[in-house]
Amino acid sequence: MRAIRTGLRRLRKHRVEALSKLSDYKGLRRAASEIKDKAVRNLPQLVERFTFQVKKQGGTVHIASDAEQARKTVLDVLSLHGVTRVVKSKSMTSEEVGLNEFLEKAGVEVVDTDLGERAVQLSGEKPSHIVAPAMHLTRYDFARLLKEKEGVEVSADPEQITRAARQVLRKRFVSAQAAVSGANFLVAETGSVVLVTNEGNGRLGPSIPPVYIVIAGVEKIVESLNDAATLLELLPRSATGQSLTVYTTFTNGPQLLENGTLQDFHVVLIDNGRFRAVGTLLEPALKCIRCGACLNTCPTFNVVGGHVFGDVYSGPMGLLWTAVTKGFDAANEFSDMCISCGLCSSVCPTLIPIAETIIKIKSTGSNRRGRRRSERVLTSVDSIEKYASKMPWLWNNLISSSLGRHSLSLAGLDPRRSAPLVSHRLKIEGELGDPQSTFIYFSDVFARYNEPEIGFEAQRVFGEAGLKLYYPEKQTEAGMPYLSYGMIEKAKRAASKNLSVLFPYVQKGYRVVTTEPTALYMLREIYPMLIEHSSTNLLAKNSFSAGQTLLERVGKGEIRLSKKFDASKVFYHSPCHARALGVSPYPELLRVAGYDVVTSDVTCCGIAGSFGYKKGVLGYGLSTIVGEELLEQAKSFVGDLYSTDSSVCGVQLFDLLKRRSMHPLKLIRAEPTRF
Repeated sequence: MRAIRTGLRRLRKHRVEALSKLSDYKGLRRAASEIKDKAVRNLPQLVERFTFQVKKQGGTVHIASDAEQARKTVLDVLSLHGVTRVVKSKSMTSEEVGLNEFLEKAGVEVVDTDLGERAVQLSGEKPSHIVAPAMHLTRYDFARLLKEKEGVEVSADPEQITRAARQVLRKRFVSAQAAVSGANFLVAETGSVVLVTNEGNGRLGPSIPPVYIVIAGVEKIVESLNDAATLLELLPRSATGQSLTVYTTFTNGPQLLENGTLQDFHVVLIDNGRFRAVGTLLEPALKCIRCGACLNTCPTFNVVGGHVFGDVYSGPMGLLWTAVTKGFDAANEFSDMCISCGLCSSVCPTLIPIAETIIKIKSTGSNRRGRRRSERVLTSVDSIEKYASKMPWLWNNLISSSLGRHSLSLAGLDPRRSAPLVSHRLKIEGELGDPQSTFIYFSDVFARYNEPEIGFEAQRVFGEAGLKLYYPEKQTEAGMPYLSYGMIEKAKRAASKNLSVLFPYVQKGYRVVTTEPTALYMLREIYPMLIEHSSTNLLAKNSFSAGQTLLERVGKGEIRLSKKFDASKVFYHSPCHARALGVSPYPELLRVAGYDVVTSDVTCCGIAGSFGYKKGVLGYGLSTIVGEELLEQAKSFVGDLYSTDSSVCGVQLFDLLKRRSMHPLKLIRAEPTRF
């Protein structure tokens, strides 16, 4: 687990550094998204054009409808030439169709030549990451495998391991009768096969033997060299944090071999559900360029890795790809691992709505979510707390008692998790004022029933700044728990209710503010997906974080902020939905107020909305493991104030530290600037 965490943290860091050097990253993402959209729309024509160009150059293109046909096609080509020894470059598509095992059963020795892939092959495992297949292994594991499987004694020094592996593999390269590789892109305009590697094996392997077979999904085809060049600007930066990989190879047709003959060159294009996905909710998967950025940022993947979170393809995009190649039921075997944080969508270089598509996958197939007792309870929180808030003292005493904890356990919830206490329902008095100085407050469940002080503090700070909050009481919960368990229809009803309450104010020129990052994520990202209408888009554009709104006023010189407490330092945790939106104003807000802010850099605290309340490994158990990194950072903090703007992150911080955190608005004061 530590090896995975360390590796992913390094990849995230390098990605941020590499992307920061681009002059227009957002524009490049839009261009990449449009390139892939265009390719998907014209896929049959691009396949035909690519096939024509390869044949024109002397190669052969095969179309395989499924995994079985792909395997058989490769074996037929090898059998025709009497091949018994193959060197293979890293290829997730070959993993998808089970090529290695199939060829070995047919008597063909297959040697993976990517160092990580070779280690995985020697250990008898599957890749744990689409870019770094042996991420779960340490250098000591590599040294052990070389000794046990290759008979090479080597220290655990990375340089020594690399040198030893090179010597062993060089013999395999020279003696190979055929080479197999994947492809990062295929160019219809020129019939080019584009392959990026950092070890050179993808170039050396196909250069020597008389037979070279490329195996790739049809979605790898793009229209032109310019399109491929644009995608190459993003792929290595998103994958490994490099501006360009060490080797970027364009292959056009058969190579001329040393003996003066032409290599027998084949491209096996695989459908395996891809064409069927066009025009369905799975179509966005075809835009994937296999960079692995979604895996690197995924909180669950960060602690369990791809062997647990995934099938052949792991992590968030793995859910989409499993649905494409094996169906919704297969994808839903591990869809519980997705905690709906939205971080995967926020880092995708081709703007695939990964998190939103996973929500839809959870609602499909025979293995739909929302049927477990714990899920039924957790998706009824708004109704439960609505009635509990009528007699909060009775409810709070009940859930704090041994009987209450036992009842939580029977309901499928972990009794070790602190159940939020309830209060009387939030009521904010005040008349509706001018749209320039009045904001419509959307509270969501926690501020409405559990900690109305958040709403009162928001009203106080806005009031001190000369602004007003107006609270429409007919609003309901934002609806995130419904989406976590694939209950889209219930989420739609919540969205529709809130839209009917909030949109009339937006029409009149008011802006909506919220103190809960998950509520903002729902308003901005999810409601437009659930209800495709101009009204939800307009609501999304006019919904803001309360902190963002105050910081804008500070920037305009209209208000000034100050500390509410004498403490100098604050430990602040940024919630995952705020990170996913790219809206995290509170560290700067607290600094402007005069605090020294120490900000955690973990991607998720672990509770993940309602996820961390459930019993079992896929609940409280995993939640505490995910939270270990945040606990380490929080423990090293020297200070008295802990803060986060997410209600559930606050619950997790309390359970980890046994200390309460406060919403950032509780820590500041505001006043209008007088000129």
